[in-house]
Amino acid sequence: MHVLRRLAGCLAILLLSLGTSGFARAECQAGSGTTLQAIKGVGMAPLASGRQVTVAGTVTAVFIAPHALGGFFLQQRGTGGRPPVGIFVYQPQRGGSAYPAAGDRVVLSARTGRYRGRIQLGRVTRTLVCGPNRALRAWPLSLPAKPAQLRRLEGVLVRVPAKLTITSNAQLAHYGTLGLSVGGRLFQPENGTSAVAGQPAGILLDDGSYHARPRPIPYLDGVGTRRLGSALIGLTGVLTEAFGRWRIQPSTEPRFRATNPRPARLTPRAGALRLASFNMENYFISRGGRGADSTAAFRRQQRKLVDAIVALDADVLALHEVENRRQAVATLVRAVNAASPSGARYLAAAAGSDYGNGAIRTVLLYREQRLAPRSVWINEDPVFTRPPIAANFRRLDGELATVGVAAAHLKSKGGCPARSDSDQGRGCWGRLRRRQAAALAQWLKHLQAAVDQPRFLLMGDLNSYSGEAAVQTLLSAGLRDLIAERVAPADRYTYVYHGYAGYLDHALATVALADTVEQAAIWHINADEPRYLDYMNPRVKPTFYRSSDHDPVVVDLR
Repeated sequence: MHVLRRLAGCLAILLLSLGTSGFARAECQAGSGTTLQAIKGVGMAPLASGRQVTVAGTVTAVFIAPHALGGFFLQQRGTGGRPPVGIFVYQPQRGGSAYPAAGDRVVLSARTGRYRGRIQLGRVTRTLVCGPNRALRAWPLSLPAKPAQLRRLEGVLVRVPAKLTITSNAQLAHYGTLGLSVGGRLFQPENGTSAVAGQPAGILLDDGSYHARPRPIPYLDGVGTRRLGSALIGLTGVLTEAFGRWRIQPSTEPRFRATNPRPARLTPRAGALRLASFNMENYFISRGGRGADSTAAFRRQQRKLVDAIVALDADVLALHEVENRRQAVATLVRAVNAASPSGARYLAAAAGSDYGNGAIRTVLLYREQRLAPRSVWINEDPVFTRPPIAANFRRLDGELATVGVAAAHLKSKGGCPARSDSDQGRGCWGRLRRRQAAALAQWLKHLQAAVDQPRFLLMGDLNSYSGEAAVQTLLSAGLRDLIAERVAPADRYTYVYHGYAGYLDHALATVALADTVEQAAIWHINADEPRYLDYMNPRVKPTFYRSSDHDPVVVDLR
């Protein structure tokens, strides 16, 4: 009798299980419930928040890792050739419901709601997994797209068939995002380059999370960076909108191509005289103002900058944004000489002079084994916020007997005045930079006549792109733009601002000097690198990559 009772109980459980499975199969096959079109209000008013609904669809992507979005995206097929309709289902914890995987067909019960204005589903009470949807395909998205098209595809699994270019990595370490363009790198409109410039893609590559400071930082390559100019192939993910920007949350690991790898050191030309210009991004030995905020950070900054200077292997260095103190110049020179190969020693022109009232100065260093200054000048015309410095050097080996080098750092585009010389679409102080450029041109002509020296090179951060008035003023005075003449269009940039590349750092030569140029180049060690690699990050091994926010400019003379 006891055995019979046990058999009867087992039979009842089996029948109940079969019945439940049958009901589930029927519910999955029916595919009934509220449409996502009705919930989101596609072509109609959306459902009010708090409505209990039953929805059938396919899971396209799941984001439930720590600090991820906390749910998954559900999608229903469009009709009549129209795109699908997708929605986010907020379900940070499994609770008693089964958690689906990408590609599963599901039926779920949840409530309608909104988060930061976005319609979504939440408070899931039941999830029924009905098996895989083998017909799931990502909807092709051509970029850039019109806002109406993006809104229609919000929450939908999309695939971008075009090759994308990484054009901004400023927020990679902070929010895990990369800015994208189509058709190539973005260039400043007034950069004067003939390279084929891309267009903003209108979307960001996100990391499936809105959490700040992701750990680990996503999308890094094997050496711990993700450089601008890298290519992204076949991006697939869910299109979302958050914090005023359109984003793709990838459903599969993005595929990058290192189309802009880190450059090697610039090989010096045998017998050539090398001149270089480098904006040092606030090299300050003082604390509490610009530059490093601690002794440890300053040591990292100095090591990175010194490594870059030594690797440049230049005979003359025009260095900008050095603290306007003789002690700062002396500290820098000592550090460079200590790190330089045996016998390579630099001196600073006008090292004992105080000039300018600003916080920073421009410094000229020269290699005493190869050069000696015959004359040094400092232009303290009050039009300059940072006095330019120039020197006429005699080459000690007797070749190219003398050469003049002028270094300048014109007024920046920031710190805008309330009116007058304010932002006219090119940053502020454009009129002042034009006056400074005119004064520079007159000064160079005066120096050439004073020492009977036709060979002069003006190097520096002019805070103007080549098509802007300041640079055009100098070119109209007879100087030649060596970057425009000697550097490939796609490489004509030293700085990236809001995803747009261009060269603010220039090498402008007199006609007599231009004929002796062996090479003009930009060493792309900084502008393409993520900010988190700078000296402020103690977790990053100090290298010369991202030693500053500007790339150095190099000119080799025969």
